Amino acid sequence: MVATALQLLALLVYPLNLSLLLAVIGLLIWSLGWVRSGFYTVVVAVLWLYICSTANFSYFLMGKLEDNFPPQSMTEIEEVDAIVLLGGALRGDTKMGNMPDMNQYADRLVHAVALYKQGKAKHVVLAGGSAPGSRSEAELMQDVLTVMGVPEDAFILEDQSRNTHDNAVNSAQLLADRGMHRILLVSSAFHMPRAYALFKKQGLEVIAAPTDYQQVKLTSTLPSGIPGVKNLVRTTEALHEIVGYQVYRLRGWL
Repeated sequence: MVATALQLLALLVYPLNLSLLLAVIGLLIWSLGWVRSGFYTVVVAVLWLYICSTANFSYFLMGKLEDNFPPQSMTEIEEVDAIVLLGGALRGDTKMGNMPDMNQYADRLVHAVALYKQGKAKHVVLAGGSAPGSRSEAELMQDVLTVMGVPEDAFILEDQSRNTHDNAVNSAQLLADRGMHRILLVSSAFHMPRAYALFKKQGLEVIAAPTDYQQVKLTSTLPSGIPGVKNLVRTTEALHEIVGYQVYRLRGWL
């Protein structure tokens, strides 16, 4: 019950959800005769959605997550027992294609392969489960990494997890069974604060290997105050991580 309540609270923090909720509340208040209160509530809803849809705000939030995990050159990264690659970079199998479709976080796959080919570890843990009736994310990542030149005997599949906490618990067990404890953790930089803390909690020696940085140089010809869908998505991802970290902490997982 507590977990469900926390998950619902996290969903309400998302900009689109919260703005729609505030707008509906504002219209209801308006219809009951409290015109001024209803009007201001709708204004707050629209203003919050606008702010969350701007590049400056989305990059500000991403900076709060990414700045503590700067990139490292390959020469500075130490050798470890295994590379742990977290899921999230694939949309899944497609109806017409032969390969899983990659999404905007596919840098995770490229970075893991680069680390492997630089000899940073002999094994790659692919962490990601699936909904019933679908292939696991671990299997999908294996297809892509095989095409990218990683041999089959390098893979360790963690295909039972449904969230990052499960990734950490299940991966730690697989590694312990093989006498491994020192890992390079590969994920998007904005996801790294939560992921790093979860894997450390399992007693692993974790070296962060962040990638997929979301703060890019602004090259748009449009003013930065112009709202955009991509900015809203980026803000939502950042808020998901910020709120998710606190939810995990409340549940005792961090």
